[in-house]
Amino acid sequence: MITYIKQIFRAGLLCCGFAAALTACTDTWDDHYNSLGDSSGMHDGTLWQAIKSDPNLSNFASVVEACDYAKELNGSQVFTVFAPTNDHFSQAEAQALIADYKQQEKDLVVREDNTVIKEFLQNHIALYNFSVSSETNDSIVLMNGKYAILKSNDIDGVRMLSKNQLYNNGVLYKLENQVGYLSNVFEYIRKDPELDSLRNFLYSSRFYYRDFEPSLSVPGSIINGKTHYLDSVFTQRNELFNILGRLSTEDSTYMMVAPTNAVWKQLIEEYEPYFNYPEGTTDRDSMVYTNSRLAIVRGTTFSRTFNPDKSLQDSAMSVNSIKNYTTRKSAYGAPFQYYQYYKPLQQPYGVLAQEDIVTCSNGELHKAHQWNIDKLMGFHQYIYIEPVGNNIKEVKKVADSRGDSINTVTNNVRFVTSDNKRYYDKVWNNNFVEFAPTITTVNPSVTFNLRDVLSNIGYDIYLVTSPALANDSNATDEQRVPAKFRCSLYQPGKGSEQLKTVDGSADFITSADDVDYLLLAEDYKFDVCTYGVIDDNLQVTLTLETRVTSAELRRNAYTRTMRIDCILLVPHGTLQLVDALPQESIIPMAAWGTPGLLMYPHGKYSDRPYLWWYMQR
Repeated sequence: MITYIKQIFRAGLLCCGFAAALTACTDTWDDHYNSLGDSSGMHDGTLWQAIKSDPNLSNFASVVEACDYAKELNGSQVFTVFAPTNDHFSQAEAQALIADYKQQEKDLVVREDNTVIKEFLQNHIALYNFSVSSETNDSIVLMNGKYAILKSNDIDGVRMLSKNQLYNNGVLYKLENQVGYLSNVFEYIRKDPELDSLRNFLYSSRFYYRDFEPSLSVPGSIINGKTHYLDSVFTQRNELFNILGRLSTEDSTYMMVAPTNAVWKQLIEEYEPYFNYPEGTTDRDSMVYTNSRLAIVRGTTFSRTFNPDKSLQDSAMSVNSIKNYTTRKSAYGAPFQYYQYYKPLQQPYGVLAQEDIVTCSNGELHKAHQWNIDKLMGFHQYIYIEPVGNNIKEVKKVADSRGDSINTVTNNVRFVTSDNKRYYDKVWNNNFVEFAPTITTVNPSVTFNLRDVLSNIGYDIYLVTSPALANDSNATDEQRVPAKFRCSLYQPGKGSEQLKTVDGSADFITSADDVDYLLLAEDYKFDVCTYGVIDDNLQVTLTLETRVTSAELRRNAYTRTMRIDCILLVPHGTLQLVDALPQESIIPMAAWGTPGLLMYPHGKYSDRPYLWWYMQR
């Protein structure tokens, strides 16, 4: 396997033209020698020969040799080495590092993850030659990817005892102490015993692995039709970085809220029941494990690019938030600001109000001994279902005179135009679907998929209907009569359950001329979760079937035409319907106990009171 040094070099993580400090990529040694006012001059031999022959670097040399790094410093690749002398790096310290290195080898820790190499050796070595002058003040990248400040007489504040010692393959500096190693956020999680549970998840082989890079590797001969590589290049990947941000990247700055083991245990006990997948779900156990834990960590990381100090006085936008207003509305059906938290620094409930804060090389880690991230601002979201496309599972069919199966309804999208002042902006997205019967003698039915529901957590289920006048201001009296139907929920493994109105009736009746929010079920808890389930046979479904008799049709009491705006699955208690929005209605919201989105009048939304509640908390 090719060394980590070559991996970095071939991957192009550093290049000759990266910065002025890297001029040695093209300069000759003589150019360097002539440019250094205090250089000790050019010496024969390699860096390793110089280190090995210096009795005051014997402790450093012993670690280099034990970790099989001597061959690198003795080769043709150009390095800069910052070596601590024996006066400040003792034999006992060196032997402790060697023992640690060997133990990690026994534990099958891959070479690039071995902390002795990564945190000690590579923390004192940089690719290419760096020289200093009286005006040097540069940021350089060490072999482990860490940034260090190189000045005329020190590196990261560690004083140089000698400098600009030029050898055949690089530059040698002697230091009065070791260069300090500061973990990045991802590395720190691995080290802190209070974060073991988080570490086990983030570093799990489910997500964290090495990936072979054939385009960066050196091919050899072909044996039995397969290419055998002389040098194989691997890169480390973590799929969770796509969700949390690249927590190991040194040129980014993050803040992360990290639950301690006690908090993690408490959250897992609460969250796992929310992800009880139906029997027969592909990789069911894996989905339960992964999604319950993603529910914890999603929304815990904040890029400082989008969260400068001034912004944090008002709100914090995690990397999982949708920053654009229009995109949020498109994603959620309304401009909900999930994974964005208000007054994040405010004690005691602010998401960033922790007192146990660890400084890392790429930001801060906030150790959470209590959990301030409300699931209602994260994964327990409103579910907005439009009655179109694959949200329609099936419609009722009957056999015609020839025995062919035909649909009992047709469905057409109807629009609310801006000149319809009474209904414009009162209907979600200003359109609804009209399900009209095709056979006068049959009560039609439509079944909808309710995707992405969580289990064992309360939802208020609303069916939002629109009147005929919303689309046609000239609708006739016959077209304007209300619809009457029954509703049933189906859950995999449980079967169907008929829903009833608040007064116990099985029949739901729409308003004739209003946008109507019919409460089908209050604080309903599904037995199974369908979050992320693809199989249509494992979906929770809602069936609407008209219940209008022929006599009721003749006297124009009810219609079998259903005008469906949308289906809302709302976290219990968070939706409050009002007819207007007086200023005084904002104040009592603090007493609700949960955040809420005010819908007014009958459908037009405003998120301002919703945000106000969190800011006051």
